[in-house]
Amino acid sequence: MSLHDLKKSFLVLKDSIRHFISRSMYDFKSSEEPFSPTGLKKAVIYRADGKLGDAVCFLPFIRELRRFSPDCEITVLSNSNTAQIYEAADFIDKVIIFPKKPKNHETDKYAAELHGCDLYIHLFEKLKGRHLRLINRIHPKWIATLDKFLKCDNLGIYEYTSSVDERGLTWEQSEKCLHITDLLFRILEKGGIAPDDIDRSYFRMFADDIPAAGPRFAFLKSPENRPGEKTVIFNPYGASSSRRFTDGCIINVIKELLEKTDMHVVLWTGPADRERGERLLADNFGNNGRVSVTGVLSSAREIITAMASCDAMIGVDTGSAHVAACFDIPELTFYGNNPANYSRWYAKAPKAVNVILKTANFAEAESSELTGAVRDFIGSLDESSGH
Repeated sequence: MSLHDLKKSFLVLKDSIRHFISRSMYDFKSSEEPFSPTGLKKAVIYRADGKLGDAVCFLPFIRELRRFSPDCEITVLSNSNTAQIYEAADFIDKVIIFPKKPKNHETDKYAAELHGCDLYIHLFEKLKGRHLRLINRIHPKWIATLDKFLKCDNLGIYEYTSSVDERGLTWEQSEKCLHITDLLFRILEKGGIAPDDIDRSYFRMFADDIPAAGPRFAFLKSPENRPGEKTVIFNPYGASSSRRFTDGCIINVIKELLEKTDMHVVLWTGPADRERGERLLADNFGNNGRVSVTGVLSSAREIITAMASCDAMIGVDTGSAHVAACFDIPELTFYGNNPANYSRWYAKAPKAVNVILKTANFAEAESSELTGAVRDFIGSLDESSGH
């Protein structure tokens, strides 16, 4: 066994021991009363570690929960990055900025503020001690998690999915792993709501703010302001270190787009990668006005409206893929070779082209594999536009 594998095994063992101790301290036997969403008075949804894509996928369920539970007070525990998204949804009553790693006294303070609840949803695997302490303190009647070891989880939707870290899972087995949106809707179905009565469409956040093609964000169009020019966003950087393409792959994809289309290409970067992206474009594309880097965006509202203003999107498995799906934007999204993660989080939309790489580490992806997929995607765009 290598030193890396030994270290990883040690960390897994340490987490398992911590999880066992936390369960011993905070787990409890919850209600055996059949779940019914129609009589709920208070629901709490934990998304304090959630990201942009998580919010996009959770909002349809929260909207439907409000529709079937009109008298229910719905609270979302959010982080500061996505709070604005939840606050803009009129079917959510309260958004609380919750610390990622609260101390015990902070957890108890928030629990007292919540004053208990009927339904608690926390779709993470192997909840940590701070999470279990919060659940123990508010003592919900019904609980949905992905932690199959908890006694207090009485909705048991974890049986419809697989761990994203599960080793040896085949693609055939992953077909039984529900997409995150359907997994959430299974909660309503367990409460007696007929599947056909559930509106499974996305909730289009900030749709009224999306600028028309003319006045769109400056970085989404060429300086020459070519009439009728279309824009493709290319997002090569995901939320984790394993979902980032190399500079060589990025350059080759951009070259393919410039050569095979007349679209303006925007290299989508977050604040930490903007300088790197600008340098990459300057070194490889000079003063080509058809290529630009994301402008400074100060809020979730601006990020989503900018993404939703493009004509096509290419990227890795991250929040941009879900925004494109939400607004029915033609997209090409690359996923790592992880059956459970793909099945749970793929871009679920008619205009989404999803490509599974041969590797789980995007830095090891072959440039020819990416450019070939981009070429096919460009062809599908031409066919849909009648060219």
